[in-house]
Amino acid sequence: MNRPSSRLKPRFFAIILMLLGGLVFTATLGFASLEEEMAAKNKQLAERKKAIQSLTEKERSLHKDLAKLEGSVKQAASSLQKLEDELAVLKKEQAEGARRLDALLKEREKTTGRLQELMRTLWPIYLTAKEEGFASAERWAEANRREAWLTALYGEAQALREDIERQSQIVADQQSVLDQNAAQAEAQLNKIKASRAELEKKRTQYERQIAEVRVKKKESEKEIQNLMGSIAGIRHKISLQSSKKISKLQGKLSWPAKGKRVVSFAPDGNPPSNGIGLALSAGTPVRSVSWGKVVHNDQLRGFGQVVIVFHGEDYYSLYAFLSDAPIPVGREVERGQQIGVCGFYPAAKGEGLYFELRYRQKVINPLKWLQSG
Repeated sequence: MNRPSSRLKPRFFAIILMLLGGLVFTATLGFASLEEEMAAKNKQLAERKKAIQSLTEKERSLHKDLAKLEGSVKQAASSLQKLEDELAVLKKEQAEGARRLDALLKEREKTTGRLQELMRTLWPIYLTAKEEGFASAERWAEANRREAWLTALYGEAQALREDIERQSQIVADQQSVLDQNAAQAEAQLNKIKASRAELEKKRTQYERQIAEVRVKKKESEKEIQNLMGSIAGIRHKISLQSSKKISKLQGKLSWPAKGKRVVSFAPDGNPPSNGIGLALSAGTPVRSVSWGKVVHNDQLRGFGQVVIVFHGEDYYSLYAFLSDAPIPVGREVERGQQIGVCGFYPAAKGEGLYFELRYRQKVINPLKWLQSG
């Protein structure tokens, strides 16, 4: 390996940065993407909240309609009970009227039988009287008495039969009215039953819709909780990233390694030095001074392995003379994360590290940014 002069060309790393060009200046640590992600999550959250509000209004409307329906169901149930009671009374009256009519019909049969029996008795007497005639006054008087008695008996039986006929007609008419009323009540009862069944069906539909709305609300509420958790996590990340801004860490940066300083920052010196050089023990790990992203990792003749880390806000750090640098370009690194191992450093006449800190392409004094001591 060719050992370079301890004098580093002042513009060496500036040229490297110019070659990196847009990669360095456009690289970010994810601030924009996090902001965009949080904006998207907030939009989703607003949509979910709006959806829940809509579902809540729909649930209230369904409950209102269900309350009205419950009133109709209760009214139908009351009407149904009233009709059932009226129908029970009518059926009882029907049964009573049927019994009365049956009794009158039986009585009429008895009376008719008595009249027939009476006619059978009167007819022979009538024929006998007609054949024999009335020879004497005694027989005439007896015949008159018998006739008067039979006539009265027949008249009584006939009057009884007519009365039974009249009562039977009255009962039949009443029974007909009862039958009509019962039929009307039965029809109304069936109509109310059908109406109530329809109301019950609608109530079931309302209850199912309310249950579906509640399920959707729970799902939306769960989504809202998840979104709020995600937003809180993103805010935390943004807060952490905000706290990782290198511009706020002047005098607080970690040292890339602990060792003896053999080269000081002297851009106007002779020879000039745009950074600092450290003499280190063999195998000493080299660490990133702050959070950032590796934007360059390659061998450069005369400077060993060179790693450049971009820290955002146009700040980047440079590490030269590394013997090992396993972190690939594009990988984000944490503060204090090992990015390599020190290698041979001519200025240290042994193992060491050359370190620079730049803002854009302008070198800045690392000692003002690294922790004191």
